Amino acid sequence: MPPRLLIVGGGPIGLEMAVAAVQSKKWDVTIAERGNELCANVVAWEHVHLFSAWKLNISEAGRAALTSLGIAIPECKEIGEEAKADYPTGKEFLNQYLRPLGKYVSSSEHCKVMTETNVVSIGKSTLLLKGDMGKIRRKSASFRTLVVRDGMEEIIISDAVVDASGTYGNGNWLGIGGIPALGERTFASNIIRTIPNVAEDAARYLNKTTAVVGSAYSAITTISKLKDLAAANTAATVNVHWCTRRGNDDAEGSPLYEKIENDPLPQREALSKLANALAIINDDRDFISVSSTVDEEKKDEETSTNFRLIYHPRVQLESITNNVSDSNGTVNLLLRDVQSDTDEMKVIEEVSTVIANVGFRPDSSIYQELQVHQCYASEGPMNLAAALMSSSGAGSVDCLAQVAPGKETMINPEPSFYIVGMKSYGRSSKFLLSIGHEQVKHVMELLKEDVTVLHRLSCFAWAQTVSFHT
Repeated sequence: MPPRLLIVGGGPIGLEMAVAAVQSKKWDVTIAERGNELCANVVAWEHVHLFSAWKLNISEAGRAALTSLGIAIPECKEIGEEAKADYPTGKEFLNQYLRPLGKYVSSSEHCKVMTETNVVSIGKSTLLLKGDMGKIRRKSASFRTLVVRDGMEEIIISDAVVDASGTYGNGNWLGIGGIPALGERTFASNIIRTIPNVAEDAARYLNKTTAVVGSAYSAITTISKLKDLAAANTAATVNVHWCTRRGNDDAEGSPLYEKIENDPLPQREALSKLANALAIINDDRDFISVSSTVDEEKKDEETSTNFRLIYHPRVQLESITNNVSDSNGTVNLLLRDVQSDTDEMKVIEEVSTVIANVGFRPDSSIYQELQVHQCYASEGPMNLAAALMSSSGAGSVDCLAQVAPGKETMINPEPSFYIVGMKSYGRSSKFLLSIGHEQVKHVMELLKEDVTVLHRLSCFAWAQTVSFHT
């Protein structure tokens, strides 16, 4: 019987892992996906354009899988030669690539797909505990994974586990020092921690006040979507407060969004320009008119004022409180100036929705009973975290400048347990799908080595047991 591989998470990289394992014909694969379909997390951001073109999003294994199904592969132009159509939306990525891959693995007799399955905890099938270091019987023992499906608990036994569960949806807190702000947990229903589909839920934002928190590309993507919503609904207003921990010191050479010379990703470049144009403090008006600050070539055109943005630099959220004077469920935000020597505060009142685009963090609770060495800063696996910090391109704002570290960086103290995908980068947002494709190749090589080692260890542990009883 082939060795058993459990893949936790059926997102883009978990799915790539399953494709590679099925193609190897060496493993019986089980995918545990908490969504109602493979890559369910992509459905949540299907309205968002990817920064990267098709060439960076399709793996060699994926290309072979689609070819075997007779499915047309999206055209992959070289970097710098792409047109706008070569940058797929999440929906196009799903329909033209990910869902066909899901069909490929689901049709294999060596792959079991378990959707709506929540992984609770991963341990080893041994009486030895996590603290028993270097024990042969622990190393050779199979994995026991507790999952919940349809309200019922179940144990999955496997010889190897790949955690590809990602970080999406597990957002960082908004409060000072990284902890929850006062009231943040209480008013969780007012907070969205992803990039919302504002066009689909327009009533939530039209003639309402929205606060966007964060200075990463997800934040300016959200603001761009809100700007488009205002342009499409000129009879209504879209009021936005943008709060960032850093400031925009463009005049001093430190813009909020660092400029990348000859940026190979045009959508990233456009968002950077928009962000730096919007991140202006203007004391003469109570809002910033987008068309008067962004489009320099159209200065003389009539200024649209239904998109109203106020920028709040160098602040963090102190508290969220109920707006007792409003029956519509709005909240008030208390912001603290994080660079002032005084306890200067400002209040944003009657906020309907807080969009927290402040990044995600990994959930390590599922492997607490395994021997995994994590970086204290990024919360990613230590070997990879150290390699990323010292590698070429690590300090660059351009994620394309990085290279995938070697396969040895994927190794954890716990044999045959690997973390791939976004989760492997911890809190860092620099992960690329193309890096994940390389990780899959590395882990497949390591798994091949693991099978040989596990066989030897099992034989040795069995021999020790026989010797002990005789």
